[in-house]
Amino acid sequence: MSVVSTLLSPSLIATTLIFIIIWGMLAIGLNMHWGEAGLLNFAHAAFFAVGAYTSAILTTPPPEGGGILEATRTIGFNFPIVVGMIGAVVVTAVIGIAIGATSIRLADDYLAIVTLAGAELIRLVIVNQGSLTAGTKPIKNIPRPLEGTFREVLGLGLPYSVYYVGISGLVLIGTLIVFRRLSDSPFGRVLNAIREDEDVPKALGRDTGRYKLKAFGLGAGVAGLAGALFAHSQNAIIASQFTASLTFIIWAAVIIGGSGSYVGALAGAAVILGIQAVLRVVPSTVPIIGGDLEVLRPIIVGILLIVVMYVRPQGMFGNKEQTLAGVKE
Repeated sequence: MSVVSTLLSPSLIATTLIFIIIWGMLAIGLNMHWGEAGLLNFAHAAFFAVGAYTSAILTTPPPEGGGILEATRTIGFNFPIVVGMIGAVVVTAVIGIAIGATSIRLADDYLAIVTLAGAELIRLVIVNQGSLTAGTKPIKNIPRPLEGTFREVLGLGLPYSVYYVGISGLVLIGTLIVFRRLSDSPFGRVLNAIREDEDVPKALGRDTGRYKLKAFGLGAGVAGLAGALFAHSQNAIIASQFTASLTFIIWAAVIIGGSGSYVGALAGAAVILGIQAVLRVVPSTVPIIGGDLEVLRPIIVGILLIVVMYVRPQGMFGNKEQTLAGVKE
């Protein structure tokens, strides 16, 4: 099968779109932190993991008979998928607020260190609480929304991933509308003022710490929702999927798309996932690059990031004045 025909296969297109949607939602959450409020957050992959594990635990029963792959897990609730997704948003938002409460008054570099430490703490909890998370083993058989309904009612013979694009796309559209409205509201304008010069809203009597906590909770909650969508699309999750490198990818998406722009955050995710999709189907027999794709993917993203920052620092859809205002002198 040629590279072109592989790229045009419905399964690959649908899978890539699902990842663009999920990574785009992660970028929307990070844009709330950095693009709107100027909060340097390096715990986004951890929020993503919390959302995925929360929804997986709430919607699956504990494994029966202590299977080999989930031998350590004993807790599961078997709730409906909607309950799992709502729980993922709430739990992740609460954890985001808790981390933010310990660090929002710190300068940018110290804030980054604290959020990075928080991410590592979350990773250790996931790995070591085997009775709840299965530890380093996977949680399997995570239910997929409306899987049987699609196949019975529509009966088109398409892979489930094609249908899941529609489900996750609706969630993305709703999220994008809500965050765009928040950005244009008085709440969003206060966050922008905090990003540019926190002393100004303070002088006007605004409780900037409370606004930062709200931004932290909102951004973390969206990351948790993205994690839930990821868990239900994959049917199984494992701790090794949620590495710190994911945070770098989301930061790159926000910067490439344009800090402060939610459409830009989604566009940045689409660019990065598009590159990865193309590289994934390049045959290993291609001279020089064919056997080194795992190494080339982050290198290409890094080069693209450097080029964008040099040629267009505000990103594809970012505002130049807003980007410059967010740079602390």
